[in-house]
Amino acid sequence: MNAPLQLLLQQDIYMRIIKSKHYSGFAIVEVLVATVVLAIGFIELTRAFSGISSVAVRAVAMTRASNLNHAIMERVMSNSFDAKGNEAGDYSLIFDGSDYVDVGNVFDGIQTISFWLDVDDIGTGNVNILGLNNSEYIRINNGTLQSNIDDPTFYVNGVQGVTTVGSADRWYHIAITTGTTADPGTAVNADNVQIGRLAATGATFSGAVDEVRLWNDIRTADEILTNYKIGISNPFSDSNLKLYLRMNRGSGDIIYDHSASMVHGSKTGAAWTNASASWSATLGREGETTWSGNNDVDDFHTLSFIDSDYTGLDAGSDNFTGIGGRIYVKYVSLNTSGVPYTFDDSATPTDYKQITVKIGLPGSTDSTELNAIKSSKSSQGYTLTSAPYGN
Repeated sequence: MNAPLQLLLQQDIYMRIIKSKHYSGFAIVEVLVATVVLAIGFIELTRAFSGISSVAVRAVAMTRASNLNHAIMERVMSNSFDAKGNEAGDYSLIFDGSDYVDVGNVFDGIQTISFWLDVDDIGTGNVNILGLNNSEYIRINNGTLQSNIDDPTFYVNGVQGVTTVGSADRWYHIAITTGTTADPGTAVNADNVQIGRLAATGATFSGAVDEVRLWNDIRTADEILTNYKIGISNPFSDSNLKLYLRMNRGSGDIIYDHSASMVHGSKTGAAWTNASASWSATLGREGETTWSGNNDVDDFHTLSFIDSDYTGLDAGSDNFTGIGGRIYVKYVSLNTSGVPYTFDDSATPTDYKQITVKIGLPGSTDSTELNAIKSSKSSQGYTLTSAPYGN
């Protein structure tokens, strides 16, 4: 091959190599553009995943808060409407110092006596509340409970060993047993039961009495605490319950015994008072210091709660770490003027209380809210009126 031809072939091969190298790579501008596009895509993808993650975290928080809402509401609604119980059509009897209820012969062998008491004046000495026979009594002397039954063990608002009624015009649950289950005393022959007086000394009590119960066994501390918090749903089937004067008739002179004994009493002069008049006008605790010590729904009014309060909740305390909230209770009245009926705020006690539980969502200013109505007119369970998510 001659030299000129060989030179041309070499130049052609060289140019082909250059062209091949040129078209198999990228220009710097192209690389920069591609990098920018990829960076923007990565940023948008990160934002998308971040948004999804945020929504997921919020959904989990709302679920946890909602579960806690229901658990707290169940806890509150399990309590009575008012400290005196959750009986339909609740009434009580008012005594003015000359009034009394004559029950007569109940049972020979009574070992537990309980009742609700509202004293007009705790500064009065030796006021006979209940006579069991012609000599054995339960009385209050300047705010201190006394009894001459054998080895009396006192309970006030479910607390053993307390004998003090600290305030007038306030309801207290009183229980007295003849000794304890571990060390029982002599049972009482309740053959002349009088409310408001001891038969031999006449009537002296001024105040209100409700829910008088006599048993032929020594009730345990837990049983007394339960009866303090919750009314007896089926007294007729309790063979140990020998007298149960619910005092809920609201009219007439016969005081019906709801135990199987059916030893009805008759009143002289004592006046009926209706439900709303006996409900606590002030919402909130009345000496209770713990959740387990609360005995009616309004004891939870304005209470805040955090992790340490969740022990014993059905949903489990481990699910609610880091979540807290507050409970509100208020009286409401039933407005029947429209359809459907509505509840309106009330400045005075009524037969209905609205419970609101608000739970804060972690990391935000939002909250979940649950509302329910508790009625004094029936022994009811958990009745929701609304369960919105809101701020």
